[in-house]
Amino acid sequence: MMDATAKFLAAVQRGDAAAVAGALRAQPELAHAAGEHDKTGLHLAAEADHLEIARALVEAGADVEARTSWGATPLAWAATLGSIRVADLLLSHGAGGVTLAVAAALGMRDAVERIVSSSDDLASHRRIDAPRTPDEHWPADSAHFQGDVLSDALVAAARNGQTTVVELLLDRGAWIDAKGVFGATALHWAAINGHAATIHLLLGRGANAGLKDPRFDATPEGWAREGGHADLAAALRSAGRTGP
Repeated sequence: MMDATAKFLAAVQRGDAAAVAGALRAQPELAHAAGEHDKTGLHLAAEADHLEIARALVEAGADVEARTSWGATPLAWAATLGSIRVADLLLSHGAGGVTLAVAAALGMRDAVERIVSSSDDLASHRRIDAPRTPDEHWPADSAHFQGDVLSDALVAAARNGQTTVVELLLDRGAWIDAKGVFGATALHWAAINGHAATIHLLLGRGANAGLKDPRFDATPEGWAREGGHADLAAALRSAGRTGP
């Protein structure tokens, strides 16, 4: 039988705004509850872009700077998963941590351009939501562990289909085949999420459609199929035969 915290977090995760509101009225301290991997209700709301629930949690005093076990704030987690509405809410309530990767993932083109233009050293924008040492999720040759903040941001932007930001980062020198989480490239992430415009841009700029990620041993075509995008998989298969 689930306890009050587990029930509350389950309601957040399934997007049951009425149940969440009722639970917060009865037990306001649930705004600070955390579950597996130290994900709070606000992290879970950010995960699925549940705006109404996120607003209720913030108004109840949820910590907008809470960290998961791997270091992600609700804003960083919203950015990773492309939850634009919740990210905007968090920013309006003073959430910090707008790194280059966060700005890129959220399509904040002006912020990306400002960050890239204002500094030759982007070390202060190295992501906070990754382990300190390489692991099964983040290989040693990923852009993050190579200190290549620009290319890490490229993968983040491609994952969410932020095509204009991808183009900007490529123009500024980001490496098109850089690796992100799971050792997957920008093309892998755009493929699994079905971002056709981003895929076509990356292919047009020379992305290698034949590369395999080290975690699943799959090409971008395989990732497209995993995401249910058969048409994009076919285009990537063709590109993989003729590409670099």
